Amino acid sequence: MESSKVNYLQYKEDLQIPVPWGILAAKVWGPDDGLPVLALHGWQDNAGSFDTLAHLLPVNTRLVCLEFCGHGYSSHYHPGMFLSLYDHIYHVKLVIDFFKWEEVTLMGHSMGGQIALFVASIFPDKIHKLISLDAIKLRSSSPDSFIIDMKAVINDFQNIVKKIENVSWKSSVTTYNQAREKLVKNYSGSVEAEHADILLARSLRKTGEDEYEYTRDLRTVIRPFLFNDFTTEKLKEIARGIKCPFLLIKAKHSVTSVSSERIELHQEFLDIYRNASSDFHFVQVNGTHHVHLTHPEVVAPYICNFLRKNVA
Repeated sequence: MESSKVNYLQYKEDLQIPVPWGILAAKVWGPDDGLPVLALHGWQDNAGSFDTLAHLLPVNTRLVCLEFCGHGYSSHYHPGMFLSLYDHIYHVKLVIDFFKWEEVTLMGHSMGGQIALFVASIFPDKIHKLISLDAIKLRSSSPDSFIIDMKAVINDFQNIVKKIENVSWKSSVTTYNQAREKLVKNYSGSVEAEHADILLARSLRKTGEDEYEYTRDLRTVIRPFLFNDFTTEKLKEIARGIKCPFLLIKAKHSVTSVSSERIELHQEFLDIYRNASSDFHFVQVNGTHHVHLTHPEVVAPYICNFLRKNVA
């Protein structure tokens, strides 16, 4: 009896991409010969962020869900090294080179979307299409507070390094319910317990009977996109460099690092994207910051139509 044809994207494998400091982990969906889409998760998330959305994408998609350095199953940097925005941009380029993609579509959520904006602008010849999920822009750096911000981040980093060196193993242990409750609370209504379970599958490592430790690197606590030297004018130049087709999906009930910025500033960036991109689409949907995870059926139709557009 002939097996029925699969009409949804299927999980294929977990990959380990070799890098000088260890590996970058990735969760891969779809056929090897599918159209490549590199998915980039948000701050403190992991490849599981795209689990619910993956099943709804076109079956001819090869979805590679990368885990940034210090997140999920990816290696941590060596002790004492600083982790920044620039590192993540560089790591995405390493992954593109590893797969030998002539062109790839980038799909990023939150921090991943902000990283994708930079990569699409810096390496336009490598990016086929760009999808940003609830990430209009990176937060603008203020020249007036740069010294104060830089001092605070360096002090925080030193404290975290000392904590990594001195804190005993037992102090990092948590029960599963404690980890779930903490995640739901910290995400301020963006996810429920069932979605926390998806993220925790790659955020925790079992060490005993209902004992777990976090897989993340504590250095990721210093948000790379909150400390940067990108002023509004620099970010506008990055925006002008995004030439590929660009789908930007904004959640109406989201609170992010740029929520406190002027609406007029965000409109300026939308206008730049519209003028620079060969095919720009801006969509607002009902939902919170993690709408792609909690209600993937809301964003999937827009993403699928965008991916299928102009495909031979």
